[in-house]
Amino acid sequence: MGVQGSSPWRRGVTALSALAVLGAVGACGGTNDGGDGDVTIRFTWWGSDDRARLTEEAVALFQERNPGINVVTSYSAFDGYFEKLATETAGGNPPDVIQMDYAYLREYADRGVLADLNQFSEDQLGTEEITPLLATSGEIDGALYALPMGQNTHTFAYDVERWTETGVGLPEPGWSWEDWFDASLELAEATDGESVGLTDFGWSWETFQVWLRQQDKDLYTEDAELAFERADVVEYMELLERFRSEGASTEGSVTAQIDGAVENSPVSRGLAFADFSWDSTVPSFFSVLGRPVALAPMPRIGERVGQFAKPAMLVSIAERSDHKEAAAALVDFLLNDEDAGKIQGTTRGMPVNESVREAVGAELEGADEVVYEYEELLADELEETPPPPPPGNSTLKREWERLNQVVAFGQISIDEAADQFLNRAQQEL
Repeated sequence: MGVQGSSPWRRGVTALSALAVLGAVGACGGTNDGGDGDVTIRFTWWGSDDRARLTEEAVALFQERNPGINVVTSYSAFDGYFEKLATETAGGNPPDVIQMDYAYLREYADRGVLADLNQFSEDQLGTEEITPLLATSGEIDGALYALPMGQNTHTFAYDVERWTETGVGLPEPGWSWEDWFDASLELAEATDGESVGLTDFGWSWETFQVWLRQQDKDLYTEDAELAFERADVVEYMELLERFRSEGASTEGSVTAQIDGAVENSPVSRGLAFADFSWDSTVPSFFSVLGRPVALAPMPRIGERVGQFAKPAMLVSIAERSDHKEAAAALVDFLLNDEDAGKIQGTTRGMPVNESVREAVGAELEGADEVVYEYEELLADELEETPPPPPPGNSTLKREWERLNQVVAFGQISIDEAADQFLNRAQQEL
């Protein structure tokens, strides 16, 4: 995602004064929906061609039902999306409706780019049926800058066919980290070391967050400061090293090839049986492997699962938009209309409107059904979404992944890695 330590917003405004941009944004609020004629709003998102096709179909239905509103759409892959959005925003021409990522929400909100959705009535933009776990996920300091478009949560996706062939007992809800360690060793032994039980979960910053939450801690406080201590980093890195050194998880040379693409994951390559993931990526595992995968909850410390409902992505309205009411009508339709929900399915994760979710869930099959049933299994245990991360989170995530690699290759000690990480965190936060 670009140059380390430099956010898309900062790169997008290098030729402009950030203060001037904010002044322009702040001066152009208000709602003007055209009165006597049609209004045109712009809606932008990232995603696959399949997501684009389904979104366009839903937008077409919206326009059919709202003939006075024209919607101009655009989409791209995730890479480059926020660079383009930052440039448009800095130039004073942001889209009216913006698909927003949780990692960037605070940055755009703090800069005055996003409208407070609390200004709309329930009739204009309904929120009452949005699952309580996610309803306030786009809230910062009392203002609601985004609403969730889909729900996902953490999981260990595992190759159930290959696992079953080994005769090792399948994962069960309530497994501890020690249970996972033991099963991982058994899987490695059953395949003579050709496959290990787990992908090295040190590459995943988010798994560290679950481990912390299981101990009543977290990555950040509500004031965007670190909510853990050096001792936590050392203990977790020692856990990672134990899995690696004893052959329960992938070695450094394998983990180094992980790039976020499912087809390059150790599970897809037959080098591991299970991989940390967000459950919204499960359809990609089905496609790449050509057979089903199964989902297991995260291993636990005690009774607390530590997993939370995460907005797979969010949707915001630009503060600068001249047509906020029309923009709110589109957002309301995409989130709360049952027909729109059935068209979109799970392309952005599980629907967040509970009635829409029930209607969509009744028609799911294959990978989408697996994800739906998994989230239903955890419905009573999932926790509320933590506060949006600070702007430095993306850099810290990359630094975490880098340090996991150099420790795995034996280039630095765990103590040195912990010091380097905390020093970087101090710089970024």
